[in-house]
Amino acid sequence: MKIELNRVNEGVKFEATSEEGNSLFIDAGKGKMDGMGEGSAFSPMQLVLTGVAGCACFDLIHILKKQRQVINDVKISVEGDRVDAVPAPFEKVHVHFQLFGEINEAKAKRAVELAVEKYCSVAEMVKSTATITHSFEIIAE
Repeated sequence: MKIELNRVNEGVKFEATSEEGNSLFIDAGKGKMDGMGEGSAFSPMQLVLTGVAGCACFDLIHILKKQRQVINDVKISVEGDRVDAVPAPFEKVHVHFQLFGEINEAKAKRAVELAVEKYCSVAEMVKSTATITHSFEIIAE
């Protein structure tokens, strides 16, 4: 896996490009890094949370489909608390899934557990510094 970053301003905003040609921007929060951050894109730590949520959700959908559950949509929110030090890794991360469709609660519970606790590679990395918790709700459709 290879990612290239190119600086796009006088501050700390970069365009990151993958081997496949996909791109996104990263930036520090507004006023951070001695004022060089504009807050105009995701920060690296926000991308870590995005990675946890996305990775877990990919696995969750795959598991639910294998369980023959009817899943019409998924919404995920993820929150992280960081250590008050430098560096400031996450110490707590919580992922909440809203599952829309005809989904058996016991199967959803098992799928969420497997997705977050066993299969998500990003969560596995974050676990080295953070406690990861999860919850879900089913919205029947």
